Amino acid sequence: MKIFLVAVLVFVALFGIYNITLNNWDNPNPGRVSETVNSVFTKPTLPPTPNSKTLMNGVHMFQTYNNCGPASLSMALSYFGTNVSQEDLGKALRPYQIPGGDNDDKSVTLQELAKKAEEYGFVTYHRPNGNKDLIKYFIAQDIPVIARTWTKDGEDIGHFRVVKGYDEVRKVIIQDDSLQGKNLEYSYDSFNGLWKAFGYEYLVLIPQEKIDIARLILGENFDKEIAWKNMLESTEKVIAQNPSDVYANFNKLVALSNLGNYEESVKVYESIEGKLPPRMLWYQIEPIVAYQKVKNYNKVFEITDSLIKSGNRGFSEIYQIRGEIYLAQENNDLANIEFNKVAFYNKYFYKYWE
Repeated sequence: MKIFLVAVLVFVALFGIYNITLNNWDNPNPGRVSETVNSVFTKPTLPPTPNSKTLMNGVHMFQTYNNCGPASLSMALSYFGTNVSQEDLGKALRPYQIPGGDNDDKSVTLQELAKKAEEYGFVTYHRPNGNKDLIKYFIAQDIPVIARTWTKDGEDIGHFRVVKGYDEVRKVIIQDDSLQGKNLEYSYDSFNGLWKAFGYEYLVLIPQEKIDIARLILGENFDKEIAWKNMLESTEKVIAQNPSDVYANFNKLVALSNLGNYEESVKVYESIEGKLPPRMLWYQIEPIVAYQKVKNYNKVFEITDSLIKSGNRGFSEIYQIRGEIYLAQENNDLANIEFNKVAFYNKYFYKYWE
């Protein structure tokens, strides 16, 4: 009897909703219809961000030589109570280190930092095309943002920064820097100027309990392919206004490479190759990968030989690519020589590209 009564009540309730919907359809009242639908299908929205906020619970540290990546990851982890030294992270991420930096492993990538952070239980999102609004939303949720930039304006040395705050009234980004100090402030324009060469790429470490809000912040850019397509679209808009913008063109070729359009990526690279800063490919291997994919192996060897001779002998990624080319050419002996160099310069090597 109880089951029967429950069934009747459910039927009556459903019939009532159905009847209300029919009545609204036959005699439209947009306000009432939308009110009924929204009560069931309300799309979550982000809470507004405060005018200013700075995260205060992290640890600042000064880096050892060429160790800004591990130091930045150590600082970012500290905001969540995860304490790992830059020394330990450096040994895992760039084990080939030489005091003074002569021909050592010059840098790590955001992809490598992301993989390492996942070992500590975080979900990570590495995406291109960041902006101040996205930074504000993450900071508002107590999530610092790791960004890759130039160290200084007019200098082609890559660097990592931990963005921990902003002030919308004064239009500044607040960050801790393992090389230059803590609580540094950059105007939005100044920060973007340093960030642009690296496609406004960023990394966030997300605790399990904040995955839903992180996805809401990312929106459609939660999908990595869509994020790269959006990056391509935004760079093309910049190039349409200023075709000679070198960094916009470089960002375009990086996006094309990440989307698998290697032939177009190569074309864009060749249009700006002579205009790039000397160290650009120390930090971004997409042009090399694109040449490998289109089987222009001579160009790969030309570029990588130049990189090795430029004081970057510990660049394990390029030995991996060279080894793969020798394998494709069925030259196993030379391939093994290159792969042995990979293991020598980074015994924990992680291939982060396709």
